[in-house]
Amino acid sequence: MRQFFEELKRRNVLRVAMAYLAVSWLLIQVLETLFPIFGLSDTQIRLVVIILAIGFPLTLVVSWIYELTPEGLMLERDVDRSRSIAHYTGKKLDRGIIVILALALGYFAIDKFILDPARDLQMVEQSRRAGAEQAMEQARLGMWNEKSIAVLPFTNHSMQRQDETFTNGMHDEILTRLARIAALKVISRTSVMRYRNTEKSLPEIAKELSVATILEGGVQRSGNQVRINVQLINAHTDEHLWAQIFDRELTAENLFAIQSEISSEIAAALNAELSPEEESRIYDLPTSSLEAYNHYMHGRQLMGTLRVEELKQALLAFKDAVDIDPEFALAWVGIADSNMSLRWSGNDYSSESFEVRRQAVDTALKLDDQLGEAYVPLSLIYFELGKHQEAEAACNKSIELSPNYSQAYLQC
Repeated sequence: MRQFFEELKRRNVLRVAMAYLAVSWLLIQVLETLFPIFGLSDTQIRLVVIILAIGFPLTLVVSWIYELTPEGLMLERDVDRSRSIAHYTGKKLDRGIIVILALALGYFAIDKFILDPARDLQMVEQSRRAGAEQAMEQARLGMWNEKSIAVLPFTNHSMQRQDETFTNGMHDEILTRLARIAALKVISRTSVMRYRNTEKSLPEIAKELSVATILEGGVQRSGNQVRINVQLINAHTDEHLWAQIFDRELTAENLFAIQSEISSEIAAALNAELSPEEESRIYDLPTSSLEAYNHYMHGRQLMGTLRVEELKQALLAFKDAVDIDPEFALAWVGIADSNMSLRWSGNDYSSESFEVRRQAVDTALKLDDQLGEAYVPLSLIYFELGKHQEAEAACNKSIELSPNYSQAYLQC
């Protein structure tokens, strides 16, 4: 055994082993510092360690079999002992090991007294940010209301492109009816429209909108028949709370009955109690004319563009609706709203336009003084007249009648 150990020393196998281990340790320490900077993970570091571990015994075998000579590497058995320079090679290895150990000591000192404090500060900052983000997330989750809902844009299952307006109108009307339920938190149309044709999952959408439930739906119109399918989903568990398919003849009465039933079923599924007044507003029949209702829906879709030409077309669509059904209160509100939007766009502002708005609002409220949507343009009229108290009262009335009507919060 002693003779074998002496042979290991003579062939510099032990020195090579020490040098290999020292270089490997120093390399691993440097890579642990540099890899994260370049976005490399611990997997790559582990791969380097494995390669170095595999290379260690191979290096020892090579150092045992071969010897470094002035002519290069030669098999140890072919080297003339009288011409062997293993002793000088050993001294070079000793000096190399000393240099490597000095570098390792220097790196250790830099890492301990310079890099470590910086890393500690970075870790403290990361922990602080993580804690702040967690606190914000918990606060946001605490704000989630079990009775909160986002109604995603409905899908048009019809083959006809023109049915897209009808589908969007159904979506808007259900939002309008849900907005009248004080116990619910309903996300506005503006906020949900960006999720049309989205690839995001329902939990992702719910997280962004801070809601507990999501309503999905689709509409298919064929001749004088309409099919509407809706499903209410718990966005956190992805479980269905309620789903229904409505197959009805296409009449105004049937459409409004479906919208009312959907709103009522959602309220029941979310345990949202309805006051008698809210139930009455949910089940109201805005118009008995399907043609007038189509004009109204078309006008609302055009208003959503906020472009001047479309706003003018929307105004004409609302006028067509009231020409067909003069008792269609929401269409009168549409006339006031489209006039106001034209006013804000810098077009068509005159005393005549102002009177048109005022008459439209007065007519709407005479037809239905419980119509929350009518009090927003009324508030704006009062504001233009300098009657600020009356404007605030009208705004509050709108919110009272339609607690989730976003325009009341945006325009008042």
